[in-house]
Amino acid sequence: MSDREPGATVIIATLNRGEFLLDTLKDLVAQDYSPLEILVVDQSMATEAPSPAETFARGYADLIRYHRVNFRGLPQARNHGWQNAKYEALIFVDDDIRCGPCLVREHLRTLRFPGVSMVAGGVEERTLAPDLDADPGKFSFWTATPVRSFAARRECPAMHVAGCNFSIWRSVLQQAGGVDETLAQGAALYEETELCLRVMDCGFHIRFNGIARVLHLLAGQGGCRTPDMSSYVAALAHNRTILIDRYLTWFQIPSAYIRLLLLISSYAAHHRNPRLLSTGFQGIVTGRQAAQRPRLCANYQIGELV
Repeated sequence: MSDREPGATVIIATLNRGEFLLDTLKDLVAQDYSPLEILVVDQSMATEAPSPAETFARGYADLIRYHRVNFRGLPQARNHGWQNAKYEALIFVDDDIRCGPCLVREHLRTLRFPGVSMVAGGVEERTLAPDLDADPGKFSFWTATPVRSFAARRECPAMHVAGCNFSIWRSVLQQAGGVDETLAQGAALYEETELCLRVMDCGFHIRFNGIARVLHLLAGQGGCRTPDMSSYVAALAHNRTILIDRYLTWFQIPSAYIRLLLLISSYAAHHRNPRLLSTGFQGIVTGRQAAQRPRLCANYQIGELV
């Protein structure tokens, strides 16, 4: 790489996934791109002895910065990461991914395309057969539904990204207002979709690169999880309502709410729990209230973190 290559910061939010995080870090230190920084935002409960991942990070002090923080929430961790990043190009990955050595280089190659300010990377999952010819990263404004298909290998325009593998210029993220912490409820569903819709509203473009690819392991423990189905449905309804009220036109809103109500009803029927209907309705009510309030992005810069 030449001296003119922009630096990249890979940001990993992690919570109680030390073993998975260790493997992720091993893949990231083997990247064939420089200058590079790896910034870990660890929300796990602190212990007296450092975790294996933290010990590994200490062996790469010139490459990895390991931040232990006293708050929890995926949007909060991502805001902490980009506000403290060393470089302008930001790559966000989950703590349970594996990747090849070209991940960062491929993100930067596409991120530097004229007019592109955000890149959706490819995602494989062992539980799903990859559809390599799918049309990835679309969003239906009639139903407020993000269509993933991120296992494709093509390169094309997109409308949203997978939260486990995407990149963005810091100046663009700052102009868009950061990641909205209003969507930190439950598993933070749709938080990256809301960010993408906001980025596009600012006039920026998103591009998919299926070669900038990760294997998402979908760890069965840790991470931002909801404790029960009631909490999951409430958070889903809350966050999806925010998408509907903020980004859909008046004639798209009715069909999107019908789709949301059908989704809530399907959860209630599948789990044979009619109380999930009232839980979902309440989530819609609180989501409509939240959509009217200013977006929330706190200041997490080192030296000012409480």
